[in-house]
Amino acid sequence: MELALYMPLLMLVILIAVQFSLNYLGNAAASAVAREAARVARISGDRAAGELAGYQYAANVGRGVLVQVDVQVVPVGDRMRAVVTGKAQEVSPLFVPGVRQTVEGPLEEFKVDQ
Repeated sequence: MELALYMPLLMLVILIAVQFSLNYLGNAAASAVAREAARVARISGDRAAGELAGYQYAANVGRGVLVQVDVQVVPVGDRMRAVVTGKAQEVSPLFVPGVRQTVEGPLEEFKVDQ
């Protein structure tokens, strides 16, 4: 009898734990995509190349983990900022928080040795 009363609560706790884990995995994938997009943009100095690299990386690495991905690379002075937003995989459509990761770094400069 007690098992019938506590089983729905136990299932809810398990679903919340699984959704939390999927959200954590989605954040990790978004972070990797943002790092790759920022790396390409910092080396090339081209934000379009950074965004393209981010979308390609998300298609390869984040497939099934990160959905509705949006990659934006913005120059900020002598730095490049990559912002990746999306959604984690969902167990239940009731509560799925979005993921957002930002990476910023200086543009690469190659100087001649003296």
